[in-house]
Amino acid sequence: MVKKLPLGISVIMLLFLLAITGCGKDDVQEVVYKKGMPKEDSPSFKEFMRYELGLARETTLSYQDHAYTITRSTKKGIQYYKYTDKELEDFYKPLFLAKKDLSKKLYDLAQVSFLEKRKINNELGENLPEITLNKRNVLKVKTTSGEKNFELPSAKGKKVFKALEAINKDNMLIQVEVCEILKNGDYGDGQSYYLFIKQDLSKHQLVKEDELHTTLGSGKLKDYLSVFPKVTEDGAYLKLFDNYIFEEETNKVRKIKDTDILSEDGKYVYINGAKQEENFIISDGIQQIQTVDNYLKGNKKYEAQFKLDYKSISNELGFKTPGVSSASIHYFNENYVVLSLSYHGVMVGTAGSVNVLIDLQKNKQQPTAYLVDLGIE
Repeated sequence: MVKKLPLGISVIMLLFLLAITGCGKDDVQEVVYKKGMPKEDSPSFKEFMRYELGLARETTLSYQDHAYTITRSTKKGIQYYKYTDKELEDFYKPLFLAKKDLSKKLYDLAQVSFLEKRKINNELGENLPEITLNKRNVLKVKTTSGEKNFELPSAKGKKVFKALEAINKDNMLIQVEVCEILKNGDYGDGQSYYLFIKQDLSKHQLVKEDELHTTLGSGKLKDYLSVFPKVTEDGAYLKLFDNYIFEEETNKVRKIKDTDILSEDGKYVYINGAKQEENFIISDGIQQIQTVDNYLKGNKKYEAQFKLDYKSISNELGFKTPGVSSASIHYFNENYVVLSLSYHGVMVGTAGSVNVLIDLQKNKQQPTAYLVDLGIE
């Protein structure tokens, strides 16, 4: 004969079991859907606009006193630019004023040469290096501390591309690619290098691109690590290129899984955010975001958890559709996620498409999702 437990004890045990088995997922709330643009600007929307207008995809060298300094490699060489928060906000303000054709408005903004009037013509005056090549493809770097030439392996008679990837008060990092020039004038396969240089030009190290991780692991680049952005305040993790993170304590390079997405600033991971190759669709339902620290430690602590429902979105928009034909994350940063959704037509074609702007700034457990067609795919 099995003895029955008193009711009070049974309830306590049930609650305990629910807690340890993670059934709390059922409490995750669906986002709040709103049609149209956000009613006002915000820091996270501004960062999204920087990305969308091609101002964050270039190398951002610094952000100080509400001003960005960025660099872009052109046919004439490395060019620097500087612009303020206000200049950028005034530039994309028409998006908030437009009542229709928002995709055309964003497209038109992207065609304007925002940076043209914001060139920095006196690099040294802004504590930025002058980086040039002579006729023998010797790289010359000039700073306020002096100047120095750097020989590039097998560069004579070839095409050399150069870009400044990072700079701070101690170090700088230059990427160069040496390419064969083909008979038809095109460029063949190239060899890429990373050139780490001390700001006072006292020493440097040249590393092949495909040997970067090995060299980092050996500790030989310890004096230059400050060129990589900190993922955590204590500098325990640093953001490398692509989906790679450097763990300083162990000297190990860690990779974000192909199924997950690393945020633009390298500090957060969107679990299962990479669209599935077989159907180009990321799953709706519960969405989870972790800090890189928690992600690499393999725990289950989430910075944000919320539900997405593609059917709810199509209902909100009045689409008659059997479901999505494509769903992908176009942009992901600390407090903002932008999705691109396209829906099947009832018989053929498409029922419509939409961008979903998920704003996590005020509520990470039940964010607001703005449904608007910005023409972003």
